[in-house]
Amino acid sequence: MKFELIKKVPIVEIGGKRCFLDTGFPHASMPVAHGVQEFFGIPGLQVAGVKALKRYTKFDYRNSEITTSDEPISLEGGTTVPLEVRPTGWLVKMTVGGVEGMRYIDTGAAFSYVHNLSKDFPSDGNADECAFDGRPWTAPMRRVPCEFAGHQFEILCGDAQDNPAYVPPEGVIGYDFFANFTLVVDRVGGKVTIIKN
Repeated sequence: MKFELIKKVPIVEIGGKRCFLDTGFPHASMPVAHGVQEFFGIPGLQVAGVKALKRYTKFDYRNSEITTSDEPISLEGGTTVPLEVRPTGWLVKMTVGGVEGMRYIDTGAAFSYVHNLSKDFPSDGNADECAFDGRPWTAPMRRVPCEFAGHQFEILCGDAQDNPAYVPPEGVIGYDFFANFTLVVDRVGGKVTIIKN
C-alpha cells in the first residue's frame, strides 16, 4: 500500500479510513483523539497498529510503500538480525549516542527519544509533537550518531524527560530509522532484514 508521509508519520488507507501506521500500537485500529486529528490536519483519522499487518511487512520509505503479506517478502542483499517482538512493539539491538541496548523501532514516532541523552551532541532545533491524548508539546532535539547491524546513521533525538508522553526504558527510535533503511520484518519468526538506503 502506498502511504503519504505527514509530519514524518506514514498515513495509509485501510478499509476506506485514513490511518497513521504505528508499530508501537498493539491493536488493529481505533479512532484517535480530536487533538491528534487536528495535529495531522485529518478529520476522522484513526491509528492502525501491528494487528493490521500480516506476518511479513516491508517498509520502503524511499518509494512511500508498505507491503504486508502472509508469504515471505524477499530483500535481496539484505542483512538479517534478530527482532524482539513484544505486545508493546518491536525491538532491535542498536547503539544510540555510544550506548548499546535494545530499542523500540516505531513508525508512529516522528522523532526519537532515549533516557539520559548526553548534552554533548549538537542541538538541532525543536520538534513539535502530539501525545496520543492530543496534548501538543515542543521538545529540543539533538543530532545523535547511531549504529545498527554494522551501519552508521544519524537521528534527531530528544531526552525522554522532555517528552510528557510515555517513553519506555529502552527508548523509541522513529522516522529516521525507517528513512535510513529499507526493511522486511518477520514478526512471527522474530527477525528483520535490512538494506541501508
